[in-house]
Amino acid sequence: MAEKTTKTRSGNPVVAYFSSAIEEFSKVTWPTKEQAALLTGIVVAVSLVTAILIGAFDLGLAELYKLGLKALSQ
Repeated sequence: MAEKTTKTRSGNPVVAYFSSAIEEFSKVTWPTKEQAALLTGIVVAVSLVTAILIGAFDLGLAELYKLGLKALSQ
């Protein structure tokens, strides 16, 4: 496999890493404030719905378990 080399003035690999990271960050297309707010709202909404569903499922299984224990103890 061919090795990928990054040329820097100092030859320091740490400097080369951060230089290439800064270069890549300049290529990123960042979302607008409106897009970021909308996407954040979607994530929060989906997280809340998921938490409610998991909580309801857990509550249902707990009640089912209690009924099973009650039936076995009689």
